[in-house]
Order: sequence, then C-alpha cells, then structure tokens
Amino acid sequence: MTLEELSYIGQAVAAIAVLVSLAAVWWQLRQTNRIAKADLTHSVWLSAGEMGLSLYDSPEKAELMHRALTGKGPLSDSERLRMDVVLSVALGVPEAGFNLRQRGLCEISVYNSLEASTRMYMRTSIAQDWWSR
Repeated sequence: MTLEELSYIGQAVAAIAVLVSLAAVWWQLRQTNRIAKADLTHSVWLSAGEMGLSLYDSPEKAELMHRALTGKGPLSDSERLRMDVVLSVALGVPEAGFNLRQRGLCEISVYNSLEASTRMYMRTSIAQDWWSR
C-alpha cells in the first residue's frame, strides 16, 4: 500500500467522522428544541393556571367573578375596571400560546385548552360588552 492510498483512506475516514459529528449535532439540536418546547409549554400552562386561580383565590374575588360572569348583580365602577383587566389578560394568555404555537414552541393540546378557556369567558355578556367597546 502506497502513501497515496493511505491518504485516501484517511480522507474517507475523516469524511465519515465529519458526517457522524454533524449527525450528532443535529440530534442534539433536535433534543434541545424539544426540551425548549416542553419548557415553554409548561410555562404557558402554569402562567394560565396561576392567573386563573388568582381570580378566585378569595371569597370576595370569587363573588365578583360570579356576579360579573353570570350577570347576577350590579358591578361598581372599580369592579368593571377590574373585569376589563381580567378580560384583557384572558385574551392575552391564549394570544401568547398562539404565538408560541405558530413558531412550533407550544404543544397543540395546551393551546387548545387555553383557547377553550378563553372562549368560555368570551361567551359571557360582560365579555361581549367589553369586546364591543
């Protein structure tokens, strides 16, 4: 075997090593993207849950939400303002999920749950009035 033939073998081995390295980097990037997607999905889900729970975490808040969403009882000006903020946030959470979903960074099942929750709020008369304003 000549030195030239050994050089060709070395180049072939080096080319294979480069391809294997590129495949390993590709696989690692794919795994990193999956982990990032899971982390963002988890964050959106937790944020939505925390926001939802914070609306009902005291008897006074639960009473306000009940009156506002069912239309049973008048709301003061400050309570109407609070509901404006609640509805803005209720639309903002699925919007964030939608933007992440469009980029492939949020699981579809979580986005669908966020959307369904928002749809529930938006069917109420106070949300319909808010939306028309």
